[in-house]
Amino acid sequence: MATDDPSSSRPPAVRPWVAPAVALGMLAVTLLLRHFVIEPAAIAHRCDPAPWQGACAMRSVLILSFVNQEVGWLAFASGALATLTRSAWLARVALWAGVAGLVLYSYEPAAVGALLGLLVLARATAGPPSTPSSAA
Repeated sequence: MATDDPSSSRPPAVRPWVAPAVALGMLAVTLLLRHFVIEPAAIAHRCDPAPWQGACAMRSVLILSFVNQEVGWLAFASGALATLTRSAWLARVALWAGVAGLVLYSYEPAAVGALLGLLVLARATAGPPSTPSSAA
């Protein structure tokens, strides 16, 4: 049975709180990594003789990720693609990678990527624009 209800053609409700909640979790994790794994001098001195041994290998990979700002460029690229395709999952990736990039020394491309992702997510949760009625 066909209905003329315009809401019947809408996709299932998107939970608008999921992306910001995961972004806050990403912020907490990256702040903990930055302040307890990357910056302490004691860990740097311990990992200096053998940077690719044991737990120091994870620290070395993390440090190498911000040599060329990979996290920020991931946020920028996924934000640009999300803007072009209006893809919500790419927008979430842009937001989450952007938050991580802002904390992990890749703030220039990460900020743009996170904003692009937020714009796409805001547009997706806003729904279709209402058309003004013309008074004749």
